Amino acid sequence: MRRATLIGALLGGLAAAPPAALPALAQDGPKRDALDWLAGEPMTLLDWGIARLRNDLDFAAADAAAAGRSTLGRSGVFYRPQDRKIVGYASFVEPAANRTDAVCVELFARVVGALVHGAPQGSGGASWYLESLFGHETRTATRPQDLGDQMAERVALQITVGPRPAAAFEDSRRVVCTGRLDSPPAGLALRIEG
Repeated sequence: MRRATLIGALLGGLAAAPPAALPALAQDGPKRDALDWLAGEPMTLLDWGIARLRNDLDFAAADAAAAGRSTLGRSGVFYRPQDRKIVGYASFVEPAANRTDAVCVELFARVVGALVHGAPQGSGGASWYLESLFGHETRTATRPQDLGDQMAERVALQITVGPRPAAAFEDSRRVVCTGRLDSPPAGLALRIEG
């Protein structure tokens, strides 16, 4: 009977508390340690694949810049949950005369070439590469048979050719080309901004 009285008193006390006091009550609980939380979170194959793609893209974009006349500004990868797309991006700094569709397409091809280097040649290279990034080292019965093809549909690469950040207000013209890793040059979406 004492337990029921205690629970009733606690619940009654909360019900009687003004709404503004309720968030304060929740905040007074024990503080959660960030490392404990991180250590308890599982890492999925999606997380692991994105991390591997980010690492590969950093090297591929740096190689593409070094092989040409560009300066790498930034590269990275993020996941867009609203449309279930994984987007890799690389921004290159070019003088205004070199901010053209042709330069964007050339940089796109260089980055993709560096990413899929070592994959089987031909139309399946991007699928094979993405399957190797996002899959287990061993095949399991639950693994989609077309994992690489599905990932090729969901991974996009966006290349931006623009000015130095310090000059962006004076000369904001940028060329952006976006496509799948297996997109032919004619299949890229091109746009000019600024």
